[in-house]
Amino acid sequence: MLGAALVGSQVGKGGRAHLGRRQTRVGLEHGLELIQVKELVKYFPVRGGLLQRVVAWVQAVDNVSFSVGKGEVLGILGESGSGKSSLLNLIAGLDSAQDSELHKLCVQKARFSLNNTVYDDSEQKIKLKPWQRKIAYVFQDNRLFPHMTVLQNIQFGYSRRNSELDQQALIEQFKIADLLQHYPQQLSGGQKQRVSMVRALLSSPDLLIMDEPLAALDYNSRQQLLPYIESIHQQLTIPVLYVSHDIKEVLRLADYIVLMQQGKTIAQGELAELCVSQPLLTRAEGPSFILQGHVSALLVDEGLLQMQCEGYELLIAAPSDKKSAAQPVKIGDSLRVLLYAKDVSLCLTPADNSSILNVVPVRIEEIKQQDKGKQLLLCALGQQRLLATISQRSCNNLQLEQGKQVYAQFKATAMIK
Repeated sequence: MLGAALVGSQVGKGGRAHLGRRQTRVGLEHGLELIQVKELVKYFPVRGGLLQRVVAWVQAVDNVSFSVGKGEVLGILGESGSGKSSLLNLIAGLDSAQDSELHKLCVQKARFSLNNTVYDDSEQKIKLKPWQRKIAYVFQDNRLFPHMTVLQNIQFGYSRRNSELDQQALIEQFKIADLLQHYPQQLSGGQKQRVSMVRALLSSPDLLIMDEPLAALDYNSRQQLLPYIESIHQQLTIPVLYVSHDIKEVLRLADYIVLMQQGKTIAQGELAELCVSQPLLTRAEGPSFILQGHVSALLVDEGLLQMQCEGYELLIAAPSDKKSAAQPVKIGDSLRVLLYAKDVSLCLTPADNSSILNVVPVRIEEIKQQDKGKQLLLCALGQQRLLATISQRSCNNLQLEQGKQVYAQFKATAMIK
């Protein structure tokens, strides 16, 4: 555990399940920039020979800069080996170089401030120790103390930092009351991560770091744990750095994202914008896009949500997990959904007697040639963007071209919340 300071303990109003985050960076617009990371550069030493001397250097973090506002969740995405964990360890003060001279070579440039306190400044020779940083870190492998019970684990940071948080309220919220006298080896993976989150929050951090906390869990455990992570954001007024390689996790949690590759920041911005411009985000499934709106109706008997988007009513399959810790979706809640371009088809006139529930008029803005006879069409739905992947033959048969008005259609079950 790292960290101190104080976080709020009251549940935010209008708790939302599967909700879409705000589209503007409110904290930054009002001058509430709590984190500044500037031009971080870090190398790893490569050792060799009988004496294990440093024989080469590998750049792990290459000139990374970003800022985060008050209460904002920043998603850091990238494939394995892209430098995500190295970046977080540098921010948390957990870089591996113990020797001061070796550290100077490993971290060539660093400037990191949190809540107007400088934690790292290579030029001013400032580097706070991990225990001096008001940062809590939730790791992928939980890192609970195996010789302590759950209660002893969560009280470790709580007692050391004189936290004013309501310990019992967090125990009840994360549903670990029945686990307090258990040891970590008696817990499931999801239970361990819930305990780790409570321990992190009870240390009252100024910054919460979550490094792929769901990566080691199976699908069902991930789905059950996600609402707990959502509830953290609803309560905190501190920034959160959430690292993942799964865009569906980030869709539910983050306001803004940084995309990393080979130690570099290759893009950063609003998730909806980068989904369209950065295919790396959904490389496995192909191009994707995000639609944002608000819940206009709950069709409980049909298992559907109705979302108003750019003046049109879209139907979405409602979540069915009754064990979810998330609060129920309500009319008026913000919502955003992810769709893959391969799940969208185009037609010149709306189809009659079709099982596809969503049909909206769009205007073709751009047509891009893809591999193997495929075309990627960028279309405008009001102020939002929609993508469709179709065959070259379909494009020719429909005589599709830039500026043409067509209809896009997609299933309610194809929309990922």
